[in-house]
Amino acid sequence: SAPAAPPVSVTTFKVEMKDLAVRLRSAGVVTPIRTVDVKPQVNSVITKVNVKDGQYVKAGDLLFSLDARTEEANIAKAQAQLAKDSAALADAQRQLRRAQDLLARQFISQGSVDSNVAAVEGWQATVNADRAAIDATKVAQSYARISAPQSGRVGVVNVSTGSAVEANKTVLVTITQISPIAVTFTLPQRNIADALVGLQKDGAPVTATLPDNGGVFQGKLQFVDS
Repeated sequence: SAPAAPPVSVTTFKVEMKDLAVRLRSAGVVTPIRTVDVKPQVNSVITKVNVKDGQYVKAGDLLFSLDARTEEANIAKAQAQLAKDSAALADAQRQLRRAQDLLARQFISQGSVDSNVAAVEGWQATVNADRAAIDATKVAQSYARISAPQSGRVGVVNVSTGSAVEANKTVLVTITQISPIAVTFTLPQRNIADALVGLQKDGAPVTATLPDNGGVFQGKLQFVDS
């Protein structure tokens, strides 16, 4: 008779209902979240370029310096006017105190004192206007320092020392935010429901793999367009 067959091993598992992760694959395009064109706010001339092509900068880093001699002269002029008007205010205040003393002795009328009060108030308003003019001139002077509005990578620097620039028109350089960055991709219509479910769960995890050994990066789904 033929020899008996060896016993057959049988493995059993308990059937359970569980959630199965839905993995979707798609080709994407890396796109910056923010790109800013840096422009001057005044007409001026570049006196110094503090950045190079392709350089990484942080928000607040000085990029360009403009000719600020006109603003500096205006500040000096406004400060001199403030000093002059402050002296006039001090004299008016002395005149008011003298008039009040004479009124207490009944040597002058109340009308004379009121005139001195009006003079003091007028010079006080003039001094306040002078201080506001100085503040406004300092704001104009600050436009001579052009700083990076955001962190990122600088593109091609379009100007050099001595270049004339126009306010809100000349593009000095473009800064592209590198981190964080976005990847846009498309999905078939049949998978949109899965994407929306992942979006409602505080963003489904997304793994971006760059070609040519560019690295693997982790992110999350943040937006599904119409």
